[in-house]
Amino acid sequence: MPHERCHRCHTILTSEDKHWYGVSCEECEQDYRYEEWERNRAVKSAYWRWRAVCFGVRFLRYYPAKLGSLLLHKLRRQSGKRRSELRHDRRK
Repeated sequence: MPHERCHRCHTILTSEDKHWYGVSCEECEQDYRYEEWERNRAVKSAYWRWRAVCFGVRFLRYYPAKLGSLLLHKLRRQSGKRRSELRHDRRK
């Protein structure tokens, strides 16, 4: 009866390895999970950095302009009133 071997390091698998890990031994499975974790971590951290940069740019573009328009709102209303008064006076 041939023994089943790990698909990476070709060691003979025990019945416990077969039950928990399928076609790999415990060490190879841990190595594989660590490699996968490292690979995914780089992608996720780059994604979150990109999101943070986009949020910062959006914040710097939108909020100062919004704040400026709120502060200048009364000034615009006053200048609008003056213009309408001037137009009304010119028509008379």
